[in-house]
Amino acid sequence: MDTKQTFHVIGFLLLLFALFSGSWFLWLLGGFFFFMPAAQKWWARSLSKWLKLEWTSDQTRVMPGTPVTITVRLHNRSWLPLPSTWVRFSLPEHVTVDGGDEVNTSNQRTVVRLRFDLPMRRSATRTLTLTPHKRGTVWLTEIQSETMPLFAGEATSLPLSLSFSLLVYPLPLPLPPLSLEETQPNGSRLSRQRQQEDVTFLRGTRPYMPGDRLKHIHWKTTARSGTLETRLFEHTAHPNWRIVGHILPSYEPMQQRHNDEVNERVISSLAALSMLCRKMSIGYELLLTVRQRGREHFHMPAGSGKTHHLHVMTQLAQMHHYVTTPLASLLRRLEESPAKAAIILVTARPEELPQTTVERLVRRGHSIAVLDVSGEQVTVRQYERSHLEKRSVIAR
Repeated sequence: MDTKQTFHVIGFLLLLFALFSGSWFLWLLGGFFFFMPAAQKWWARSLSKWLKLEWTSDQTRVMPGTPVTITVRLHNRSWLPLPSTWVRFSLPEHVTVDGGDEVNTSNQRTVVRLRFDLPMRRSATRTLTLTPHKRGTVWLTEIQSETMPLFAGEATSLPLSLSFSLLVYPLPLPLPPLSLEETQPNGSRLSRQRQQEDVTFLRGTRPYMPGDRLKHIHWKTTARSGTLETRLFEHTAHPNWRIVGHILPSYEPMQQRHNDEVNERVISSLAALSMLCRKMSIGYELLLTVRQRGREHFHMPAGSGKTHHLHVMTQLAQMHHYVTTPLASLLRRLEESPAKAAIILVTARPEELPQTTVERLVRRGHSIAVLDVSGEQVTVRQYERSHLEKRSVIAR
């Protein structure tokens, strides 16, 4: 029997005694016990107007192992004090929490409870330290609060809404020395490779042509001339890198093998390559063997700079529940490219690479480097055209 039924039984007995005795005191006391559940219901319904939660953090994008300071502020706008108010929320299991009154682990979740003693018309503040240890996004949209009841009985539960997200980037793996030869010859020798533009150096403007990117429009010159003008960049002999990530299925039923740890190493290597390109000011495009919005492969266009690097790291951090595609079809797509490119292939199973496709890419002038992440240390193997020519001569 809950508190409401208990109060109703007590009130009914008091009113029954008052009916036979005629005592006005029993009438008032019985009516008061019937009034208490109604007052408690009104209090629970109105508490959402008087109790407000404020959640602030000093960082929203971090690397694994970086502590994040969280400030939780609870506002009491009522004229009654709210002692022993508990706030409860849960986070992923890999997130460690310091500063909570109760921190437990249940169902692969870290459950945190905080106690607030709120005076009337005042606020209380608590500080927490969250430390995530895996890549991904930590979401928090609702917090459960429990306050003391107005009279007696069960605690009053109230959900408090908020919007908090913490993006955890993948931790980059240490890479071996990596150097790719220039795919466009220097000097006076002719090259059939198309000229590429380096967006770092602005040469001028030209009239807008259909197909130009919106972000390359020079709006100041357009405003002065009255016609659309597009930025004109200098040509460069340093092509963009093509980084290919071989993502395996999360579970292979035929081999009864889970590949989550292997895929995490591949994603961490891709993050390390992105940081290397950012450090060396090299443009790059990213291709993954996963489906993307109906496309056969995940493809991020070529780019450079801080914005492109953050976009790539964000996509790698948010990659979950993906559908994989064969690596051979992605390599055949690269064969159709007329321009010579520097290709970096990151895989945990180099023995499954289609060697004939790789050799065709090398013979067409592409420079290929394979990063093997199956071991504890990442190893690199480069495919050069000169080695293939020596092998063909020996075979003859």
